[in-house]
Amino acid sequence: MKWLFALLKIAKVSSLISIFVSLGAYALVYGWKFAVALVYLIYIHEMGHLLAAKRKGIKTSNAIFIPFVGALIALKEEPKNANQEAYLAFGGPLLGTLAFLPAIPLFMMTENPFWLLVITLGAMINLFNLMPVHPLDGGRIVGVISTKLWVLGIIGMFVYMFFHPNPFLILFLLLGISKWWKEFRSETTRNQRDNIIELNQFGLRQLEQYAGVTDEEKIRLVNIWNMELSQLYEKLNNMKKWHIPLLDDNKRKEKELTEVKINVYSSLMYAGNSNEYQYEPTDFDNIGAYERTVATFSEEVQEQTEIRDKEQSYYSSSLKTKIIWFSLYIGLAIFLMITSLYAGDLMEQYKTLLP
Repeated sequence: MKWLFALLKIAKVSSLISIFVSLGAYALVYGWKFAVALVYLIYIHEMGHLLAAKRKGIKTSNAIFIPFVGALIALKEEPKNANQEAYLAFGGPLLGTLAFLPAIPLFMMTENPFWLLVITLGAMINLFNLMPVHPLDGGRIVGVISTKLWVLGIIGMFVYMFFHPNPFLILFLLLGISKWWKEFRSETTRNQRDNIIELNQFGLRQLEQYAGVTDEEKIRLVNIWNMELSQLYEKLNNMKKWHIPLLDDNKRKEKELTEVKINVYSSLMYAGNSNEYQYEPTDFDNIGAYERTVATFSEEVQEQTEIRDKEQSYYSSSLKTKIIWFSLYIGLAIFLMITSLYAGDLMEQYKTLLP
């Protein structure tokens, strides 16, 4: 939705103006009472996100209301981890639930259907946002528990969309599938990163061995490296040039590892100062090439390790943290589900009483 934020920024649409625009749009279609109730509930929901972000010291934009879509806020900096992202996401439905709670006793005392409308809308809005599909709040919350739960959310969104067709549901579904696919593929990438680190560490061990042997042994090592390199090139030439995702994952990973091995052995040959299979004892005096290769291997190990640790740490959390978020998520979802069903039944009863 970056394009939308860009347009809003160009048009200099403030949060307050966008609220009145949404109020007018909803009032024209559904009437002003419905419009006031809906915008109020969405506004408090978004304030929950903003307050949560403020507590965590994360800067955000103001809430921008978009008629028949809802409201959006932009994070000016990324959360440090999934636990912090869940905190920001949970603030919306939590405050959004608190927003319609006063309507329950008001309805019980007055039996005014307007308060029943507020209860129904509040429960539905926040319950929908708790669907475990990224970028909805529920998807961001369950991410700290397990990103595999996104699959259940995607299936649930398909079912919901079947009974309630809506173009915006398709958008949420596509975004959810995209996020799940990216995370799913990143697990494979992290495994490949481990292999890259191990291969570069292997290169460092080979260079360490190379530095401590005689010139004859150095020639023997370079010959071994050359033979391995020739075999790797031959293996690479016999591999497929393209691969089908999921079906050819193992072949794709094997090809990528082969390419990394070729780079490692080519660097080893460079350190040994080889020249198309012709070796001279004096070639091993080139300490500059050796030192540069050691530095290259070391930098690659450090860089890949930092990236891997950062990727792994984002969604990693303790069992206690997972249990807490699971309890909060399920508890709020059950409450909203019961409230939605109960309010929905009462709404149907009121409809039958209308002339």
